[in-house]
This record gives sequence, structure tokens and C-alpha cells, in this order.
Amino acid sequence: MIEADAAAATDSDDDYDAERLRLIREVRQRLESLARAGVDLLPRSPERPHVPRSAVAARVVVEPPPAPEPAAPPPAATRPEPAPQPTTTPTTRTRPAPTPAPAAPAAASLFGATEFKSPFIEPADRPAALALLAEEVAGCVRCAELAASRTQTVFADGSPTARLMFIGEAPGADEDRRGVPFIGKAGQLLTDMITKGMGLRREDVYIANILKCRPPENRDPLPHESSNCFPYLERQIEIVRPEYLCLLGRISAGTLLNTALSMGRLRGRWHRVFGIPAIATYHPAYLLRNPAAKKDAWEDLQMLMRAMGLVVPKKKG
Repeated sequence: MIEADAAAATDSDDDYDAERLRLIREVRQRLESLARAGVDLLPRSPERPHVPRSAVAARVVVEPPPAPEPAAPPPAATRPEPAPQPTTTPTTRTRPAPTPAPAAPAAASLFGATEFKSPFIEPADRPAALALLAEEVAGCVRCAELAASRTQTVFADGSPTARLMFIGEAPGADEDRRGVPFIGKAGQLLTDMITKGMGLRREDVYIANILKCRPPENRDPLPHESSNCFPYLERQIEIVRPEYLCLLGRISAGTLLNTALSMGRLRGRWHRVFGIPAIATYHPAYLLRNPAAKKDAWEDLQMLMRAMGLVVPKKKG
């Protein structure tokens, strides 16, 4: 029994050290990302109760603090009747109820997502990992119709260490011809949203789609097509590990949030995808057809900018 307990404690120590190293890597990556973005100060997180490592590893039962000395009894004439006391065994050892830690807001999280299946990839190794995945995508024939009709697959564009990732629906004719997402009219509007609206460079964000092949006649992706292609997108997110996601259009939002709600009900608030804070907003192609919706899309981008610590332009006048 003693040897089993010692082995369990050793395994717990190994798990603790591995988790500690993983967190150190992610903190370092996060701080480097913030430094590149010009962020010098971080908000102070609420204090959390300290739990000694030994108490976790050895499963020690922590005794509650001793009860304070009772106050002197009042005079006999005014002394109240004693309240009945619960019967307890003198040798019973009880664990104090843990103090719940306050939840940090999504936008203030220092760490990356914690719901990934694959291990963390160092930033320097991400370009090579994405290149291998792009080769796999280029040879995909899971959707026979799309594989037969495409000119080429459209993998992604942008930085493999981006803080922000945009996810659209599927390539169009221009994208199918050149192999780069969002380069047609809708792509130009997205570029303007990134550069003129948010004050970022397009090469500093990461842009991808649900589908990597153009559907014939630019039709909506079919459910089985989205299902076949989703593992590739999931792997892209796992490799890049962005801090924020922007879901463009109802197809992207519905697929990643697993919902049939309208964009009007999804936009304007935060969601989570693989633990990553995400917003949903109108697709640039929709904005070209419905210019009145640009106001709502700009409000969504401002919400995202505030969370990222970017400067939101003041209204003129």
C-alpha cells in the first residue's frame, strides 16, 4: 500500500511538472504576442486562494482552523437557552469547503484555449506544421463532386502566430483560381475591415474557410461537405492557437457554434470555440448586398478590438 501511494504521488508530480512547463510556454508565447501588439500592461487578475502543492500531490486532508475561544457567558438572568449541537465523532476529520475562484472574463484570459486534442506547437514550428497540413488538404478527395470541380484547394492566408483568426464559408471563383481565401470583392471588403477599420495588417491575422474547395456555382456547403472538411479547420486552429476568432457569416457561425440561430441573434455577444473567445458577424459578401448591415458589423469589430486592446477610433463630430 505504501509503495502504491508513493508511485501515485510520483505520477502526480510528473503530471504537475508537465502541466507547469506547458503553461510556461503558453505564457511566454502570449507575452511575446502582446509585446508585438504594443501592449505593455495587463489587468491584475483577482487573487486566488493558495493551495500547497504537497496538499495536492499527497492528498493531505487539511484541518479546519481552530474555533475561536467562546466569549464570557452573560449573567444567569439573561443567559439564553443553548442551541442544540449536532452529534459528531471527536475523531472525525473534515475538509474545509474550497473557496470558489472568480472567473476571469473571456477577453482578459492570459492563456490559450484548453480544449485542444493535439499538443502545443512552438511558434517557430507552426509554419512547417501548417505546410504539411496544406499538402494533405491539397490531395483530399473526401467530397467527390468538389474534388472533381475545383481548380485547386484554398487553404489559408496570413500569420501562423496570429492573435486573431477569421473564418469564412468557402472559396469563390477568384479564390479557386488563385488558391488564396478572400481576394475577390468580398475579400477586398474584409481587407478594408482589417486594415482601415481595425488598424491591423492583413498579414498579421489568419484567414481560413469552413470548406477548402469551391462549391459549384458558389452554392452553400452541404452538411456532409462541412463535416468532411471540419477536421482540417480544427487542426488549423489547433496549430495557430489564436487568442480570438471572428466567424464570418451564418455558415461559419452555425458550423462552429453548432447552432441554427440567425446571425441577428448570434452577433453582438461573445461565444467560445474550443475555449477561444469568438464573435460572429455578417459575411463581407452579405455586407456588399446589404450595406445597411455594415453598422452592425462595425459594432461587432469594435467589441473585438476592445477585447484585444486595440484603439477604437472616436466618432467624428
